[in-house]
Amino acid sequence: MNALDDTKAPSPFSPKLVVGVAIIVAGLVLTLDNLGLIEAHVIFRLWPLVLVAVGVAKLRQDRPHGGMGGWFLILGGAFLLLFNFGRGRLTEAFAPMLVVAVGILIVIKALKQSRGVPPELAGSEDFLQGTAIFGGFKRRVSTQTFKGGELTAIFGGYEVDLRQAVLENGQARIDVFVLFGGGEIRVPEGWEIANRATAIAGALNDSTHHGPSPTEGRPRLVVTGLILFGGTEVKS
Repeated sequence: MNALDDTKAPSPFSPKLVVGVAIIVAGLVLTLDNLGLIEAHVIFRLWPLVLVAVGVAKLRQDRPHGGMGGWFLILGGAFLLLFNFGRGRLTEAFAPMLVVAVGILIVIKALKQSRGVPPELAGSEDFLQGTAIFGGFKRRVSTQTFKGGELTAIFGGYEVDLRQAVLENGQARIDVFVLFGGGEIRVPEGWEIANRATAIAGALNDSTHHGPSPTEGRPRLVVTGLILFGGTEVKS
């Protein structure tokens, strides 16, 4: 049984498909321009959307490990799109965006080193991985031997559904990193949540239902990590 239900079937959405569709659209735009029906130069100002779409396709293709190339394409396309329709000189806008991109790259590499997830565990279908940068993602986990996971949200968010999952050996750990973002983790009724995360100008809220039964013997999910200027909520 796959841990992530959205990986059961390959997606036709690929970078090559995006480029092919973009070429077709460009040809149609030029045809309509020659017929005097539209002004092609106005439409072609939207060309950075192709970079954004290629970046999204690359991220989907690189799951579950993800890739920085996709994020840089998305950020670059968004920046160029803003520049095309904004005011100011390119150098004035590019420098701050470059600083942000470099900072994000350093953070991602630092998280990978500090988490130290073994390759065999990172590649397992029973281990959850997800990264949201200037965007978001949703995951539904139904594995019966859930071994934990790692979640990252930078200017983005995530929604994780563990209500059909079973913890391996009755306990697992999820490490979260949130920076100017947020997330939601749904767990089955009866799970014990151990909050070990550090929050600075943010919060990790445990909104699960706590009954009168003793916690001994209950499945236990440990949440670790760092939350900066954001939040994560765990609920049943």
